[in-house]
Amino acid sequence: MKKVILALALFAVSAAANAITVTLVKHNQTSGSGSISTLITDGSHVQGQPASTAVFDWDGTTLTSTGLYSATSSLGSSPYGPTILNDRITDLSIDTSTSSAGGTAYSCHEGTFLAGVGASGCGGHNLGANYFNESTTTWGPGLAFSRTLGGDDVATGTQRSISAYDFGLVSWDGTTLVIGTTTPVGTPGGEAMYFAAVPVPAAAWLFGSALGLLGWARRRAAQ
Repeated sequence: MKKVILALALFAVSAAANAITVTLVKHNQTSGSGSISTLITDGSHVQGQPASTAVFDWDGTTLTSTGLYSATSSLGSSPYGPTILNDRITDLSIDTSTSSAGGTAYSCHEGTFLAGVGASGCGGHNLGANYFNESTTTWGPGLAFSRTLGGDDVATGTQRSISAYDFGLVSWDGTTLVIGTTTPVGTPGGEAMYFAAVPVPAAAWLFGSALGLLGWARRRAAQ
């Protein structure tokens, strides 16, 4: 029984050493004009997008999370400004070694701004001369998505999907993690998520030290 408990304890310490909890500090995007905007993730925008509940872990290569990641782009990064779109991702994961994102569900929710200028950010199309959205875009179940263009709508790109989060590792110094596109934030198309490592509680270090002493004591007893 003692061996089982010891094995489980060592496994827990090993897992803690290989993955750490990180907290999102900010998620920045750069517009075509070069201005940097910070996405709203706390649900504070007046148009009612939900707040993020995601808890993130980082193992040196892959960022994983449990819960909802909700990110809203708004003009001027203002909770009162017109929204561009809102991403909602359940259990977001990003493998920075392959720049590939995954999750259990993704959906894009259109804001109010692009409709006013005749475009759909989620659908990736212009609304045509009549400024009326005649296309159908859907997301789900899971990560599935589809788009059917209608009327005089014209595609300007691909429909938004989880691939918008195909980020690579920008930097990691043991306390600050930055993942994003290869285009730096501050230049058109640049995007990055910034995280801070959560300090390991002193109790965890004491627990690890106690296990080390236990191993030393067992070796001494065996001699």
